[in-house]
Amino acid sequence: MVSFDVNIAELAILLAIIVRLSVVLFMLPIFNSSHVPRPFKALVVVAFSVMLFPIVRGYTPPLPFDPAALAPIIVGELIFGVLFSLSMLLIVSAFQFAGDLISFMMGFGFAQTASPDGKANDSVLSVFTQLMAFIIFLSINGHLTLIVLLVHSFRTIPVGSFAISSDLFKRMLLLSGTLFILAVKLAAPVLAVLLLTHLGLGLMSKFAPQMNVIATSFPLTITIGMVFFSITLVPWGRVGIQYFQRLFDFLKYFSR
Repeated sequence: MVSFDVNIAELAILLAIIVRLSVVLFMLPIFNSSHVPRPFKALVVVAFSVMLFPIVRGYTPPLPFDPAALAPIIVGELIFGVLFSLSMLLIVSAFQFAGDLISFMMGFGFAQTASPDGKANDSVLSVFTQLMAFIIFLSINGHLTLIVLLVHSFRTIPVGSFAISSDLFKRMLLLSGTLFILAVKLAAPVLAVLLLTHLGLGLMSKFAPQMNVIATSFPLTITIGMVFFSITLVPWGRVGIQYFQRLFDFLKYFSR
């Protein structure tokens, strides 16, 4: 008969690692999607925790099994995971928001309003810009940087010892402001062209009332929008790299 001896202390350390990784990974932009199966998310967290166990076990306190001592640790790890993942989610959401602004001005927003099943929540451009943010993130090895910072956090901020400082709170507020600033910066050139296009169509409808502007405007705005959007893709990449570098600087300060 095969028998297994379970070391409770080692198991408690593994559970502490799983608690931190599960909160962070489940809220990252890639894993928080409903399209990713929950069993797959759990499998990734467990596998990643087992791989990190030999590395971080030396400075990871075991997770207590007493509910009174466990509750504040879980709350602290939830706050840590939310802030760690939200910082990256802000950059990705800025790309998505910029795509929503452009698609609305192009006329793609009408597809969401006239959707037969009412489930068209994301426009085509917003999905494309979100994927573009992921590509930029991967191209600069952002996933490797996140893993390094997350592993480093086990040493600098042991499980159960996270506390929000006033300086960290101010930095988080400044970073959250980049959501709208970055979205406007990315979408501004295309929005300006489309605004002038709509202004010209408005003047045409004023001086030529017999012209069906609604039927003409959609093909025109979509064509002009797609042309200028494709022209601005290269600057989008440069701006995205710049803001992801700011994100890494914030995470380095966050996990120091």
